[in-house]
Amino acid sequence: MTQIYHRLFDQFRIVDSEDASRSDDFAGAARWLELPGCLFQRNDVVLDSTIRTEGVIKPGLFVSVVLQGAGHGGPRRGAKRFRYTENTIVVMALRRPVLCGGEAPGGARMFAAGLAFPLSSIDRLGLQQEFLDLFSEEGTDEFVVALKAPPRILAMATEMLSPTLKGRAEELLLSAHAMEILARVISIAGQRARMVVSDDHKQRRLRAVRDTMDADLRRPWKISELARQAGISRRSFNTHFRRAFGMSASQYLRIRRLESARDALVHQGVSVNDAAYLAGYNNPANFATAFRRRFGHAPSRYRSQQD
Repeated sequence: MTQIYHRLFDQFRIVDSEDASRSDDFAGAARWLELPGCLFQRNDVVLDSTIRTEGVIKPGLFVSVVLQGAGHGGPRRGAKRFRYTENTIVVMALRRPVLCGGEAPGGARMFAAGLAFPLSSIDRLGLQQEFLDLFSEEGTDEFVVALKAPPRILAMATEMLSPTLKGRAEELLLSAHAMEILARVISIAGQRARMVVSDDHKQRRLRAVRDTMDADLRRPWKISELARQAGISRRSFNTHFRRAFGMSASQYLRIRRLESARDALVHQGVSVNDAAYLAGYNNPANFATAFRRRFGHAPSRYRSQQD
């Protein structure tokens, strides 16, 4: 393994489609920035082959700003994977060593700036709490997200990839941009982490409301009551319910009642009038119309099959 990657990776390798090592090629475009204490990877190359990376990554924060290119990667186990295209920023935070890997297809230009901050640098910069806040999702040691890169970050990455300064001035510019990208990224990632947790809590509440409806289909549910149970305003309840389940709460309830009535007709041999009652219809004719619209035939068809 190339020496420069020791600070951040264990058992790390970069290979082409023939499984030949390309680690030295990429390490030649990498450098360590003492301030803020990170690895800067400059990638400006047309890939002549599919490139695969794999290794155990140590705890830290890893940022890729992709101006051109495409590929995918992330932890090998679990669902926390990412895909990137042009003008994408990928953020991966780890608080334990994790086996990760990625792949980029051959034939396209890869123009991307990578920054890798070990946990010691995060601590030294006083960003421990902001880093830990990324793992607010219960029981996880990994945070992965791919986002559309803000213009400011794209501009800084472009200058890092094609610097106009030399010597010490270039070093200072790279360090300044690395620190600003870190500050902006950890703020953006923190906002996304909070949104994920909020959405997850909301999803759990909505699923609980749906299960409550399923348990008592005959009850004349009111939207205000369901919204209160979900902890969502009445005005926005159906928007969130539709986003979660593909239909409004009233549509869901109507469909589930009709499905329950059909099951009763098929498996319990109830009359059409009783099935209408189970579906919450006082008028059997209205029930028959709704049933036909939903299933394409009249409920009496099931009665004739039973007789």
